Amino acid sequence: MNNEPDAATQWPVTRLAGVEGTPDVREEPRDGVWQNTIAAADHALEEASRIQRGVQQNLKLIQEVRSVREELRRAHAEIDRYRGMHARVVVSMRQLEEDHSTEMAQLHAENEMLLVRHRVYKLLAEHYAVYALRFDPQVFAEQRDRVLEHVLFQRRRGVPVSQIPASEIAFLLL
Repeated sequence: MNNEPDAATQWPVTRLAGVEGTPDVREEPRDGVWQNTIAAADHALEEASRIQRGVQQNLKLIQEVRSVREELRRAHAEIDRYRGMHARVVVSMRQLEEDHSTEMAQLHAENEMLLVRHRVYKLLAEHYAVYALRFDPQVFAEQRDRVLEHVLFQRRRGVPVSQIPASEIAFLLL
């Protein structure tokens, strides 16, 4: 049986500097390898902590972006709600304006007609006063209708109702 170890199971032999009798093999500086390894590990730890800080900052920014997006979504929803309310108010305001203008036109027409009728009665009262006529309701109604037609005709011609004199309607009533 052979007790000598073969080349695969032998420990590498290093030559100690300045020691005689050791075989001539490559010298390896042991202290430099460990220092390089420690420096590399220290550098790796610094890089890992820098990367971790970067990831934490990135996660914080992602959370802020999510909260800002949520706030923006809420703001858009509120804007849409107010836009809908504004549209409804505008529609109802336009409807009110239309109703108001219709009512104003109707009131204006009624006012014009009342002014015309007032002028007709005033002209008839002046005529009755000037000629000292007796009041007969049936005759008065007929005369009122004739005077009303005359006043409306003059109005269509552009003559203001207030400028029609009582003497102008006398020929209609005699």
